[in-house]
Amino acid sequence: MNISAAHSFLVQPAKHLDPSPTVSGTELPMQGQLFRMLRELCGRTPGECKLEIMFRPNEEGERANDSRAFLEAYAQNPTLENGRVIAAHLQDVTTKRSGLGLLFLAKGRISGSSQALVISRFPAEQGVVAQEYADRLDVEFIERVFMKNATAYKSALYQTRMLAAGFEEGRAVDRQISGPRELSQYWIHDFLASELRTTGPLGSRRLGIALRVAVNATTDRLLKRELISATQLLRNQDGKVRSARSFLSRLGVPKRGLDAVERAFPRPELMDENFRFHVEEFDQHISHRMIVLDNGAMLMATDATFDTVFKSEPAAAENVVRYRTEGRVIDQRYRKRK
Repeated sequence: MNISAAHSFLVQPAKHLDPSPTVSGTELPMQGQLFRMLRELCGRTPGECKLEIMFRPNEEGERANDSRAFLEAYAQNPTLENGRVIAAHLQDVTTKRSGLGLLFLAKGRISGSSQALVISRFPAEQGVVAQEYADRLDVEFIERVFMKNATAYKSALYQTRMLAAGFEEGRAVDRQISGPRELSQYWIHDFLASELRTTGPLGSRRLGIALRVAVNATTDRLLKRELISATQLLRNQDGKVRSARSFLSRLGVPKRGLDAVERAFPRPELMDENFRFHVEEFDQHISHRMIVLDNGAMLMATDATFDTVFKSEPAAAENVVRYRTEGRVIDQRYRKRK
């Protein structure tokens, strides 16, 4: 990325504080060690920001909100004051848990044609400064150490061909989180006023339907068992953000299983879109499992409870399974022939 303007601001945890502390900031020179670090960071950003996000719509359904307005104003006129507005907005949603941070804004071009804006936040750390003299050593404890390890930060990238058209979508990354969320809620939801391009319910619905179709379509008994096993394990992924391919790969589904599920998606590329897994929506589309035996019996129960409702054990004959269950009869029904 060819940087044309950059600013930095000290952001304090000021959520629920009234009045909010004044935001200190500065324009960064286009040279020196700090600029080289920022240029390297911006060069990595397009490859690192893999979570696709889009601005939340307003009451009229338009994807327009204050966060988008602040970012576009800075991109069109990257001044210290326009940047301070963004930093103040971040400060107002930053809690004590997130702590003190250093915000960087960088405006420039990618590949010579695309206008780009990079937003990055680094956390503050504690440290000790040691100053050596001829006859003594002075040490001082400080609380505002930034970028000691420049691999822990949050970033977002917005691109557009024409600044007048504004930003429609962006991409984000959170390299401070190694847990299941993969993206701080306050960073994407509160600060950027955005949401994942594929919403949790939509992504979970697509995955549930695709798994159901793949299981029903395959005649490979081993593959069918592998997909059913993955379906059951998926219920432990509630709230986690990944793509359908990543969810299934992490659960041990082999390539042939991934291929079967991908064929069941409306479009193959949807398999790689990130979303927040929503177990309730998932269960709406893959809630019941049924086993059909060659003696005409059909066993059906909710997928989440099937293996506890029906106990299976091998019978004496080869490839024959005996199922056991018990319960009170609460209804009897006829159904039409298939």
